[in-house]
Formats: sequence, structure tokens, C-alpha cells
Amino acid sequence: MTRHRASLGNIDSGRRSRTPSDRIDHHAIGTRNGVRASAGAAALCAIAAGPVAGGQLVLLGKPLGGLIGVPGAVVGYIVLTAAVLGLLVAALWLWRLRSAAGTASACGVLAGFAVIVAGAVDSVVVFTIAVLVAGAATGPLLAVGRALAFDLGRGGLVRVHAAAMVGMAAAAWLAGRYYADPGGGLIIAGALTSVLGLATGLLARRGVGALPPVRRAAIGVGVRSALPGYLAAGIAIGGATLPALHLLLFRWNEFGAAQCMWLSIAAAPAVVAIIVPRRRPDAVPVLLILAAGGMVLVATAPGPATLIIGLALTLSAGTRAVTTLDEGVCLSLVRAERTAAAGVTAAVAALSGVAALGVVDLLGRLIGAGSALTVSALCVLVVVWSAVRSGARQRMRTAVEGGVS
Repeated sequence: MTRHRASLGNIDSGRRSRTPSDRIDHHAIGTRNGVRASAGAAALCAIAAGPVAGGQLVLLGKPLGGLIGVPGAVVGYIVLTAAVLGLLVAALWLWRLRSAAGTASACGVLAGFAVIVAGAVDSVVVFTIAVLVAGAATGPLLAVGRALAFDLGRGGLVRVHAAAMVGMAAAAWLAGRYYADPGGGLIIAGALTSVLGLATGLLARRGVGALPPVRRAAIGVGVRSALPGYLAAGIAIGGATLPALHLLLFRWNEFGAAQCMWLSIAAAPAVVAIIVPRRRPDAVPVLLILAAGGMVLVATAPGPATLIIGLALTLSAGTRAVTTLDEGVCLSLVRAERTAAAGVTAAVAALSGVAALGVVDLLGRLIGAGSALTVSALCVLVVVWSAVRSGARQRMRTAVEGGVS
């Protein structure tokens, strides 16, 4: 029930006011609740299409390849192509973003249907087309979902980040559960995505407005100063997750479904790390150093349990650092500037993660996966050191200029 506030003229008596302005405020509150509900549904739809469905496509490459009659590496190339296509479509859409909820709803339904088709067919041609369509639709869905998450404010950001890590753990669990039947997990994820897409569209009818047009000037000093943090977090998370599973595969012969279950266990602590309060911006460098330390622990782990501890440390510290950075960026900008900031910061993190995965894979063929992970951890430390040094130099320059003036 909505609590009515006393009007200014009636404040001494304390009696409840029932003026037309209260009815307008009540309507505004209802509209605002509708906006938040549709924004939350859009963010959950993006998580279902991204971490849940996309994560399964990555983890189930080998059994999916057997299902459609191609090597597992080919499935990986198809998924990578779909991811690149999604990034390109998201980048093109970002500068033409208008109807946020409508975009999320349409893309969610399309992506979910395409994932269902990919899980249900055994033809390589149909599977490829379905995955590419899903990737193209998921790109703008993720962009809109993240922009709407920024629009929800600090509490909404924390919940969305925690839900994304739950989605990653769910993807790993579903991949392990349906490893012998890889299409089953994809069908579940696709159905969930489509349902959430429909829910977004229905909730949007309660009054959600369009996101403001992108303002390129929004990428100011505050956003640019946070980009090294997103870069370092992307390198740590992207460069450690899949290589850790490969180390599980080749060092201790934890084949198939066991790898996925280990990843699900490693992702669980990250949810707790995200929701723990008192996230401080000055703790971001420390968190990123811890994430790099987790990479080194993965590289040198003497057994599966130690490796999973290292991966959990990297995921927990990296995701908490990203959540803290998002809060700082979101709170420092007005609403009209958040859409561009949400897209640019996400692009930096995603591209650095994909690049780190590629570098670790290539270096791993030359010097071994463990050594490649150690090199990536050093890259994270270099980025953090450079950012901290640049920030200290900027603060010193500002202090000197203030003293002179």
C-alpha cells in the first residue's frame, strides 16, 4: 500500500492529504515501479541469454560437436564468431538506442528462440545459423540490459551483478547436468530467455520510457580514469576461467561434466563478494592485485582443489572490482550520460577478456598454459601499476595547481 505524505498546508495537523496532486504522485510512483520492474526483467533476460545460454555454448563445445557431426573446436569457432557479431551489432545499435524496453523484449524473444533451435537440431548448417542469430540478437540485448541496470542505481547494479554470477554458476551446473544431452540445457536457457523477453515487453506497457540518446561527451575524465580497471578485470577473468578448465582437463584428467561442476563451485563465492557492502573505490587496485594472485595460484596449483580456490579468488576479486567501478561511474554521471558509459565500459571489459583468452591460448601452445597465465597476471599488475601511478601524478598536479592559484 502506498503511504500518502501530508501536504504543506496541512502539516501542522498531521492529517493525511487527499488532493489531486497526491493522485498524480501515486501515478508517478506506479509508473516508476513499472520502469524498475521492466528494467529488472530486461537485465535478467540479458543474463539468461549471455552467461546462461552463452556459457553453455562455450562449455558444451565438445558434446555439441558430436551432436552435429563436427569437431568441438569448430563449435568454439562458431560461438566466437557469434560473440564478435554480437559486439558489432551492439556497437552499431548503441548510437541509435531509443526504445530500451522494446529492444530488450524483441531481442530477448529472438535470441531465446534461436538458442532453442540450436539445442534442438542436429544439422551443422541450422546450428550455425541459429547460433549466429542468437549472437546478433544478444549483443543489443546485453547493451540495453546493462544500460537499464545503470539506470536502476547502486542497488540495482549490485543485484544485477550478483544475478550475472548466479547465471554463470547456473550455466556451469546445467552444462554438467546435461553434458550427455547438450541440447537439453540449451533448450532450458532459450526458453527462459524468451519468457523473460516477453515479460519485459508486458511490463514495459506500464510506463517505461526510452533511454536517453547517447552523448559521446559523456565519456569524460571520470569514465576514462576507470577504464584501466575494466581492462585489468577483463584480462583477469577472461584469461583465467577457460584456461583453468583446460588445466583441470590436462593435469588431472577431470573430463567432461566434472569441469563444469568445478566452475559452478568456483563462481559461487563471487556472488557473496559482490553483495558484501562497503565497496570502496580506493580498494579497486587491491582487488585487481588479488585477482592477479588468483591467476598465479591457478597456474601453479598442485591439485584440482587448489586450482578452484585460485579461480574463485580471481572471479570474486575481479567481479567485486567491476561492481565497485560501475557504482563509481554510475553515481558520477547524470542519467543522460549513463548509456554511453555503460556501453563503453562493458566493451573494454569484454574485448580485453576475449583478447586475454586468445593470448593465453596462443602462448600456452609455446610455453604452456601455466606460464601463459602467469604472463597474463603480470599484465594485470602492469595495468594496475600504470593506473595508480597516473592517478597519483594527476592528484599531485591538481594539488600544485591549487596551491599556485
